Amino acid sequence: MLHYPFNKVSGATYYEIGKDYGRQAKDLIAHAISDYKQVFAGSSDRSWEEIQQFALSFVDITRRVAPEVMEEVEGIAEGSGFSLADIMVVNCRYEITKFPQKHECTTAAVLPEAARDGKMYLVKNWDYRVGIMDHVMIIHITQPDGTRIMGLTEAGQVIRGGMNSHGLGSVSNNLQSIYDAWAVGLPTVFARRQLLKYKTFDEIKDFILNFPRAVSCNIMIAGYKEKKAVDFEVYPGGVDMIETENGVVTHANHFVVQPEIHALQRSPRDARLRELLMKKHGEIDAEYIKCCMADHENYPQALCRHPADPTLPLGMRSCTVSNEIMDFEAGVIHICAGQPCSGEYSTYVL
Repeated sequence: MLHYPFNKVSGATYYEIGKDYGRQAKDLIAHAISDYKQVFAGSSDRSWEEIQQFALSFVDITRRVAPEVMEEVEGIAEGSGFSLADIMVVNCRYEITKFPQKHECTTAAVLPEAARDGKMYLVKNWDYRVGIMDHVMIIHITQPDGTRIMGLTEAGQVIRGGMNSHGLGSVSNNLQSIYDAWAVGLPTVFARRQLLKYKTFDEIKDFILNFPRAVSCNIMIAGYKEKKAVDFEVYPGGVDMIETENGVVTHANHFVVQPEIHALQRSPRDARLRELLMKKHGEIDAEYIKCCMADHENYPQALCRHPADPTLPLGMRSCTVSNEIMDFEAGVIHICAGQPCSGEYSTYVL
């Protein structure tokens, strides 16, 4: 049964955190870089060197907006022995692979009013390519200020989402708007990493409303102390917010507030997940969420995705790479490596 590697990293500075990460994950990072070289060779008319230069064009804006995140990335390069350009490509893959268009991920938040025993959950099915599954990893970070952070990422990337020891969590989905462009903003993965450094819900909200961006992304955040969750549909030049309704909010890969700016086919997954969760409103627990995320209704556009398209090489086919269920009261994340209909869950303590 598949289990993703677990790496625990720390350091007196963000650069040292990155070095520790890079040293521990260098073999997985090698897999990631090799994978993306193959992907871009088959899907882009740009050379690896041109893609590296584009990725490096994000360095200056990251140093301005999220300098400690940039230090961490430089440490990953140093610790792993790969060039900063290679590590930047892996971290900017969301921006680089926005074109052509694609669907990725389903997310949800469940507040105490909707959950069994007044618990609170943040949930994500991570949908992406089969080809990344040999370099997905779980990372636990202890920051210089003592904040603990845990979640999933691709080796070489900063953490993509998860929860921290201040009772805050974030998950995300791909979004594509008519405004998205092959241009420079703060890389989306770096924005997600920055969110988990904060100690309050309002700090996270303020950052999401204001960080500079060239592409769209959906970000859902939850605050256990505040007993609150909000979904943010982020696009170049704006942000729209979706509040919970009856203690539940779900999202997939289309704009809900302003559907006219959406550039992808509408997904049925968010409505299906809400339908399933509301069937047990007031009694939702982690075991029921696991069942929901394993649902195959609307296949091949189901919540639990399988590599269905035979016209693509297996490594390029879409599948559910993982399911994450964050239990804030217990301070744990239940993680399934692979599809939740058949994978095995492990529980990781923050």
